[in-house]
Amino acid sequence: MEFYWYFLFLLVSFLYASIGHGGASGYIALMTLMALNPNDIRANALMLNIIVASIAFFNFYKVVTPQLKLIFPLFLGSIPMAYIGGVKELPNLQFKWILAAVLLVPIIRFIKPKRNQEDQLKQTSFAILLVTGAIIGFVSGLIGIGGGILLTPLLLWFSWTSVTQAAVISALFIVVNSVSGLIGFWKNQIFIPDSFWAIFVATVLGGLLGSYLGANRFNDIYLKRILAGVLSIAVLKLIWT
Repeated sequence: MEFYWYFLFLLVSFLYASIGHGGASGYIALMTLMALNPNDIRANALMLNIIVASIAFFNFYKVVTPQLKLIFPLFLGSIPMAYIGGVKELPNLQFKWILAAVLLVPIIRFIKPKRNQEDQLKQTSFAILLVTGAIIGFVSGLIGIGGGILLTPLLLWFSWTSVTQAAVISALFIVVNSVSGLIGFWKNQIFIPDSFWAIFVATVLGGLLGSYLGANRFNDIYLKRILAGVLSIAVLKLIWT
C-alpha cells in the first residue's frame, strides 16, 4: 500500500480525535476508496474507532467530567441497537448510499461550525434521549461507526450540553457503541488486510496528538472545514461509482 494512505489515516484520526471522535466514518471512506469489502470495512473501521475514541475520552476526561443524566439514557438506547445494526449485512450499493447520506451530517456540521451558547443550555427528557440513543446506535452498528458524527451535532444544535461536554460524552458513546457493534460481527468471518497494523499505528499517533490538542482548547474550526472537503470528495466518489 502506498505511503500516502497511512498519512491520510493519520490525518483523519488527528482531525476527528481533536473533537472527541474516533474517526470511523473517515476510515470507512478511505477503505471504500481502497475497494475493500463493505462488511470487512465496517469491522476494521470499528476496531480503529475503539482505540482512537478511547484515547480521545482519556484526554478530554482530564478536563471535563461527563454528565451522567445525559449518558445513561443515550447508552441505554444505543447499546442493544448498535448490536442489532452490527448483525445485519448490507448489499454493496445500499451500503454506499447509506454511507453517503450519513457523511453529509459531519460535512454540514464542519463547513459552518455552530458555537454552543453555554449560558443557554436546554433540558431534555429521558425519553427523547433514549430514542435518540437507539436511533444513533442502530445506524452506527449498521454502517460500522461509533455514532459520534451524529451525536455531537445533535447535542450542540439542540443546546443540550457544552462543546467540551459533547466531546467527552461522544468519545465514551463511540467506544461503547463500537464495541457493541463489533460484537455483532463475530458470527461473520472478518478479513484483516496485511496493512492493518501499519494503519493502526498511524491512527493511534494521529489520535494521541489530535485529542491532546483538542482537549487543551485547540482551535479546530479550520481543520473541520478541511475535513468537510475531504468527506465531500468521498461522498461524490460513493455516489458516482
